[in-house]
Amino acid sequence: MKISIPREEIERIVKQFDCSEAQAAKAYLDAQSESKAAYEEELLRQLGSKKEMGQKEIPVLTPRQIKEHLDRYVIGQEEYKKRLSIAASFHFAIIRHLEEQVEESDVKRFRKKNTIIAGPSGSGKTYCAEVLGDLLEIPTLIVDATDYTEAGYVGKSADDMIRELIDIAPGGNRQEKADFVNRYGGIIFIDEIDKKAKDGKMIGHDISREGFQRAVLKLVERKYVSIDNPMSPASQFQEVMDRQRPSGKKQKNMISTEKILFVVGGSFKRPNDDLEKIVKERLRHQSGRVREDGGFVVVGFGESQTEARAHTLMNYYKAAGTDDYIRYGLIPELVGRIPIRTHVNLLSKNDLIRIMRDTEDSIINQYKAEFKAFGIDVSFTEDALEFVAEISENQKTGARALVSVWENILTDFQFELPGSNFKELTVDKELCVSSKDVLLKMLEKSPFVDFIETFKSEYGIELKLGPEAQDYILEFAQKNGQQVSSAVKDLLGKASSLNYMDVAGTFEVTVAMLEDPQYFDNLFTQWYKEVNLERKKSQLEEEKKRAQELLRQNSDD
Repeated sequence: MKISIPREEIERIVKQFDCSEAQAAKAYLDAQSESKAAYEEELLRQLGSKKEMGQKEIPVLTPRQIKEHLDRYVIGQEEYKKRLSIAASFHFAIIRHLEEQVEESDVKRFRKKNTIIAGPSGSGKTYCAEVLGDLLEIPTLIVDATDYTEAGYVGKSADDMIRELIDIAPGGNRQEKADFVNRYGGIIFIDEIDKKAKDGKMIGHDISREGFQRAVLKLVERKYVSIDNPMSPASQFQEVMDRQRPSGKKQKNMISTEKILFVVGGSFKRPNDDLEKIVKERLRHQSGRVREDGGFVVVGFGESQTEARAHTLMNYYKAAGTDDYIRYGLIPELVGRIPIRTHVNLLSKNDLIRIMRDTEDSIINQYKAEFKAFGIDVSFTEDALEFVAEISENQKTGARALVSVWENILTDFQFELPGSNFKELTVDKELCVSSKDVLLKMLEKSPFVDFIETFKSEYGIELKLGPEAQDYILEFAQKNGQQVSSAVKDLLGKASSLNYMDVAGTFEVTVAMLEDPQYFDNLFTQWYKEVNLERKKSQLEEEKKRAQELLRQNSDD
């Protein structure tokens, strides 16, 4: 072991105490040792007995306790929350049981309740895992499968997930972090696993898909992974040393994946193929067969329109089995190592309203806190929540749509109100439908003046809107069910082309311009032609002058 001693410190000791460098070095090390001992002794005197680094009391919660916690943050998805709660509860309970009853327990190795979850994007798959990790105080890593590939190829390998999990574990150094995971376990959620499903049209080995699945298979089972980058010289040397160890002996600087719970999820949809279609086809071809629940399946006699609609609304993910996942493109070995299968449902308008109104970390509560930071009290009416939920539902992106819809509505309020005299804001349906007009009315500002000021600030050109032009815009907005500020933007959106023409100062907008949707396009086209014509004339004049100059020079010669 090498110990670094500051050269300047040794030179100071030699000079001050008139001794040799060897004596100075020994004295320095002894003093450092005594100083460290005194430091630890003083800490013990003031703070009492110290806790072992990395030692932590991981709570063991029942499935019901876990689900009750998830219910506070995730609306609906009862089946998924129940299955995930069972998997997590029993996984970490058996880890603690085996650690405490290592001599008495009959179970030495346990089968992990690894879970696969299928369902639409934005329905709470990864969010449930995040909330679960916070509750259990366990390192929880959520990764996107598309970021990884098979080991030995360019990009991150599956083993890097384990090292990333170590990075977020508690501990003073990397070895302590790894020891924490080795002792208490962790959770890895691999999202978009469906993007790594085999493509039936591809011939040969697919390193980005099948190869990745086989790499994950080893992790899901049990595998020792280097806690450091395997390409580093230190790791390569350690690997040589580990090969000389007796078989089965735990390697140093390695971490076992045995105590890591794996959850994989995805939407399982492709342009011309998806898991629901596979399940639906299988169920349709089971005519005359006995189902697992003992029921008898009979199809082929036609169905009413009501029944047909019910089928289109049915969530076929819940009926997905081993063969369905394999047909979609997951390898049989991986599906076999993930025994728990569950699903999430597409979020409805009612679900989205409850997400905004009833969850503890609701986006509504976040907006209230943000405005409150500037001394503004914000309230949301029920009709506003219903309006936003309906728009979000139509976007088909789940709860993620709520953020973008609310941002579009509240952006101008977030810019204008902080620092103003406004101390209250009621967000109702009228505000959601005509957010800009409502804000301008609050600011006692005309939508025409607002557009003119914004346009001048952006392009340096002042638009002039006379009474007749303003009346036309008001009628246009009423006819099309728009807010006035939106109508102004629609009618004058192409006026930005003035910035690229020789326009400066003031530009008067007439009713004729507003009535012609192509007015500014035609104006720019005409300007462009005239500019090109002038340019060509200028070029011809230059060429003519050069030709005359050449003739003059030839005549002089």
